[in-house]
Amino acid sequence: MSVLCFGELLWDIIDGKEYIGGAPYNVAAHNKKLGVASYMYTRVGNDDLGIKALAEVKRHKVNAEFVQIDSIHQTGTACVQLDDNAVPTFTLTKNTAYDFIEASPELCSAISEKNFDLFYFGTVSQKGAVSEASLHYILENCSFKEVFCDINIRKPFYTKEIIEYSLSKATILKINDGELILISKMFFGDMNEEEAISALFNSYNNIHTVLITKGPDGCTVYSKKSGSVLSKSLNYCVSPAVDTVGAGDAFSAGFIYSYLNGDDIFEASRIGNIMGDYVASQKGAIPEYDAKLLIQ
Repeated sequence: MSVLCFGELLWDIIDGKEYIGGAPYNVAAHNKKLGVASYMYTRVGNDDLGIKALAEVKRHKVNAEFVQIDSIHQTGTACVQLDDNAVPTFTLTKNTAYDFIEASPELCSAISEKNFDLFYFGTVSQKGAVSEASLHYILENCSFKEVFCDINIRKPFYTKEIIEYSLSKATILKINDGELILISKMFFGDMNEEEAISALFNSYNNIHTVLITKGPDGCTVYSKKSGSVLSKSLNYCVSPAVDTVGAGDAFSAGFIYSYLNGDDIFEASRIGNIMGDYVASQKGAIPEYDAKLLIQ
């Protein structure tokens, strides 16, 4: 199993302390810990935070073949504020290294040689015009068995065009319940969840699975692979939340690991819920795993 994650590698600043992060990197690191060959496609600055980021990539044993060094722009950061329920609000720095990720025919050739099982990307990685163009180049010139898109709404770094392009390229879509409401209003008008999912499936034939995460209420999974839309709600929340930063990314990684191992999307979502719940109960987006987690 092999996964290529495209996008932001940055430092989350929480209560004055730095934690390595960025949704694509969190997914890559968790996938590696679960046994998936994980590659990161990103860009960091030639600065102290960049050096520390590369050390974390090495520590987590994520493949850095597609990590670029930027001599002009600084490594990305995100100031994180947690509310009383440990739910984060992110303030992203503009014009940092991951906004200038480059692509080329040579890099696409190197990607194609790897024959990746899944390509992961999100919407935050498209806030910079250079990285957005590079993502488009990769998706239009490389083939992947699955394309996993995580909609991450971070004001003001999203547009209708970014979301529409992302939806047009995904085979698996992950979105939280609040983001689904926003996107439904943006594209289809006021709809309930089932109506919005039907509209998404009808508008984007490339999407076969939609994963709606719902915090402590678990997730709802929709599939149209069988020719009709199947749905199932899965709840797994046993731990008190300490820090929910990265919990959704852990869900994604758990799902990807299980799905690529041959599990159906409902079992893969159960594993995702377990992963998300565990990370929400820990400090930082990529905590060490305990023995109890690994036997579930």
